[in-house]
Amino acid sequence: MSNIEISADFSPQKLKAYSRNEVIASITVKNLSDVNTYWCECDVNVTPPLTLSHDSELSLGRIRIGILKPKGIIRKQVKVYTRPNNYPDEYKISVVSFIYEEDGTISERGEHRMLIPCTDNAVRNVEK
Repeated sequence: MSNIEISADFSPQKLKAYSRNEVIASITVKNLSDVNTYWCECDVNVTPPLTLSHDSELSLGRIRIGILKPKGIIRKQVKVYTRPNNYPDEYKISVVSFIYEEDGTISERGEHRMLIPCTDNAVRNVEK
């Protein structure tokens, strides 16, 4: 049984096609244990046209979540950017978590995959 629960959400919840976007991915890590303290880090991996840098291509980054005390919750945010060549589709973001025990050994490794939709909300003229 896992002692850690990871979830993520986006703000805004979707991207706009054909333009630069910026969303905030909020990663929440919960320690379900009554007695154990853990250290948590997460690798965030995005696929093009998503990037973790506003001015260059960066597909992999590490977030140091911090120390999770028993029954503790920590929430960290990371910005995700798009290039202007984003088309209507669903883009993948994966978060790989590494949970370390007090002695530095890896207690758990988990992967959380998400999709963020990119939609074309352009208004189209319809002739009658």
